[in-house]
Amino acid sequence: MAPDTVIQRLEREEETARAEMTALQGRLVALEERLAALSVTRRTLTELLEAAPVTGETPSAEAHGSEQEPKKRPEPGKAKQASPRREAQRVPRGAVSQKIVTLVVSADRPLRAREVTIALGRKAPSRSQVEAIRRACRKLTEAGYLRMLSTGEFTGSEGAA
Repeated sequence: MAPDTVIQRLEREEETARAEMTALQGRLVALEERLAALSVTRRTLTELLEAAPVTGETPSAEAHGSEQEPKKRPEPGKAKQASPRREAQRVPRGAVSQKIVTLVVSADRPLRAREVTIALGRKAPSRSQVEAIRRACRKLTEAGYLRMLSTGEFTGSEGAA
């Protein structure tokens, strides 16, 4: 092999290696930015979950100094309307539902059911685990806590959490 051919081949190999290195450096920067965003999201989510109020506790009638009135059942077919004040304070009842709403609402983009399942701590979720979270997200959507996009992703509804 002629020395000129070997040198040209080495130059091409160097160019290829430099191009690959530049591409990898660009990917590294993008991954570092994504990691920083995930870190911020995790920190925010942890703070929100720690500060989430305990639900299910209702003030007793004695605390208000009034007699307790018997509860009336709503008529079938008529939806119960919440007052605007109560609407702003509503929180899902279950702990998992609260975590799902907090996670989805605080995310910087719509999330798929699998992503929500992984974010809830299931490292390699089975199909049944993902479907259970999807059902929970759909119920939260029906209750008005979340919104489901046509792509099957979930996002916070206006005024949620």
